[in-house]
Amino acid sequence: MTKPDIDRREAFAALFSQMAPRLYRTAMGILGNPHDAADALQEAGLKAFRYFGSLADPEAGPAWLTRILVNTCYDVGRRRSRVMPTGLGVVECPGGYTTPETDWALLDALQHLSPEQRTTVVLRFFQDLSIPQIAQVMAVPEGTVKSRLHASMAKLRAVLAASEKEGAQ
Repeated sequence: MTKPDIDRREAFAALFSQMAPRLYRTAMGILGNPHDAADALQEAGLKAFRYFGSLADPEAGPAWLTRILVNTCYDVGRRRSRVMPTGLGVVECPGGYTTPETDWALLDALQHLSPEQRTTVVLRFFQDLSIPQIAQVMAVPEGTVKSRLHASMAKLRAVLAASEKEGAQ
């Protein structure tokens, strides 16, 4: 193995390990299932490693990696929709990526949004990305990001209010 290959591997490992917890939360927000989120994170890591050498600007690494994860989440979601559930309960994902502030009601409510709306909300509030950063990651205009956030928040409020009302009865 040559020195540039070793440097590339180390740079990728540093970037991925630094971003892994945030990426996992993003995948969890998009997919709503710890197993699917872990699968998406692993697949995205493999894809990103394969093409890391072609990344021209190292500063773009986090946005580039997030974009790969989002697309991988969409792929995993499509595959999941073709699989029949087995009835097994949700099990917490090993690896320490779960956080005490995980709100299962919110994760469930996110599943009522379209994939684009869900991704926009997750990138804004789970990854704390700005509107311009989200626009870059999703390859859409900033106005589209703003309108998706507005519509998503209205729908989430309605879903959470209905859920709260059901829980009170």
